Amino acid sequence: MTPETFKSLLAGHHSGTLTVPEKQQLLSLLHDPEYREELESLFTEDLSSEDFSATATKEELDMVYERVKLQTTLREPKIVSFLPVLRWTAAAVVFFSVAFGAYYLNSKYNKTVLPLEFAGQKGEYIKPGGNKAVLTLSDGSHIALDDVANGEIAKESGVQITKTADGRLLYTARPGLSHVKVGYNTIATPKGGQYRIALPDGTMVWLNAASSLKYPSAFTGAARNVELTGEAYFEVAKNKHLPFMVKTRNQEVEVLGTHFNINAYEDENGVKTTLIEGSVKVRLPSNKSTVLKPGDQSDVLTDIKVSQVDASSVIDWKQGLFWFNDESIFSIMRQFSRWYNIDVEYRGEVSNIRFGGQVSRMKNLSQVLRIMELTKSIQFKVEGNKIIVMPYTEMAIKQ
Repeated sequence: MTPETFKSLLAGHHSGTLTVPEKQQLLSLLHDPEYREELESLFTEDLSSEDFSATATKEELDMVYERVKLQTTLREPKIVSFLPVLRWTAAAVVFFSVAFGAYYLNSKYNKTVLPLEFAGQKGEYIKPGGNKAVLTLSDGSHIALDDVANGEIAKESGVQITKTADGRLLYTARPGLSHVKVGYNTIATPKGGQYRIALPDGTMVWLNAASSLKYPSAFTGAARNVELTGEAYFEVAKNKHLPFMVKTRNQEVEVLGTHFNINAYEDENGVKTTLIEGSVKVRLPSNKSTVLKPGDQSDVLTDIKVSQVDASSVIDWKQGLFWFNDESIFSIMRQFSRWYNIDVEYRGEVSNIRFGGQVSRMKNLSQVLRIMELTKSIQFKVEGNKIIVMPYTEMAIKQ
């Protein structure tokens, strides 16, 4: 694709004239580092067209990049635009399009441009999460994985436990020690933490913030049993003779070898299991069960409900992204609370505010709040480590 075609897609996005296939094309290009560089060039090249004659700071460029990506969806959402049409200049691009594409239901809105200074740098000291976890061995000892040096950190129950340089916990069988009694380990991430672990059978597990996984130091017996609280993505090593079982509140998932995600946070309504590849069986304590196929998501509260979802959006958290699909502000702030380790308070009526879009989990909280405030549907106040969520009002802006 030529740079001119890419620029044309960006201009079409700005004017709202892209077709669904063109949106799909633009979205795929924005994930390609080559075209990220091309987007940057729009602000640095000395182009003859006056449309690109201005310059922008790196922070402004990052904002533009995120908002283009956020607004470019594969469907035709009912996106409410709070900003008037602006000239296509590098300076104006900083303001173009609504950041997340806010779904502001049953509400009237003001079309006055919201200045970037409103959100300012509130919460700039609140950093995103990272690789943080505590490993609890079967003898009760605790190892803070973000503090311990890379390399072997423990030997237990016939396995060597290693922390790798790329932020993984690796279990490796040690020859000649299979007679050692198997013990149970637990890896737990705090708020603002995540971790990846290679279990003794080779199964890979990505653990999201405020989550824990209990597992044996070696898999023996008739099944590979683990227990999960919070959220994790599994890539299970195939073994048709030894099923892999994941126990959470209200359900058990049985697999032979597959890729799937489980969201079992206590503060969410129900347990959601999303199948990416292969097949899994979701079973309730009553023994009622259902088999999922790729793209299926089961939702378990008192019964099993199955629906088709965009599975890639469900697991974007492990790729360093938030992906919101017409989600309530309450759901979004629960995710922010876990990842940024913040408390949340609500003031005023915000239950009718919903968002759709994608944003990096690697951004400071101030940048994410700033993008959301540009929709003029929501505003935030930061008090220490607490975020106060309020509906947008012109009066509050001036205070």
